[in-house]
Amino acid sequence: MNSNQRGFTLLEVLVALVIFALLTLTAQAVFQGVLRNNAVTQAKISRLTELSFAMQQLENDFIQSFPRTVREAGDPGNMVFSAADGVIFTRSGWFNPDARLRRSELQKLGWRLRDSQLERVTWRYPDNLPGTEPNQTVVLKSVRQFRLRYYRDGHWLTQWTAARELPQAVEVTLELPDYGLITRRFLLAASENAQ
Repeated sequence: MNSNQRGFTLLEVLVALVIFALLTLTAQAVFQGVLRNNAVTQAKISRLTELSFAMQQLENDFIQSFPRTVREAGDPGNMVFSAADGVIFTRSGWFNPDARLRRSELQKLGWRLRDSQLERVTWRYPDNLPGTEPNQTVVLKSVRQFRLRYYRDGHWLTQWTAARELPQAVEVTLELPDYGLITRRFLLAASENAQ
């Protein structure tokens, strides 16, 4: 055996193992932090996407509102039914290619807050028989408050009581636990008197 050959001492091996262990723990902590940040970022992106979709759907519905009374069991009613927790109205532009579907391009719909969820409520036909159940779609979760105001002749109203006309604009205020108060105003293009 050659006496010039040397190996590592036990102390050198232990020091190398300790350094490797510390580097591994540091790398694991950094990796766990990246995973946590990624999860938080994905949750925020998902929430913002949900909020953006809700605002886009509200805008589409309100700007395409149509001056038409809603008839229940043959009796004409108001164009807009406003309540403390929502609104019902008619909109145009419900896509019906070449009139192939057995329905109008007009759609009776509403927005309401129920169980801390913002729901879009739609009916198949603009005029339904009493007892017809609507389709309910949750558009936005974790909503504390949903308020509407209606603009007419320079004044904002909390209730819409005019039977034969649409408001000139609608203001929607949402209170969310993560973003606070969010307010959007929508101009209504068809706010003239009914036909």
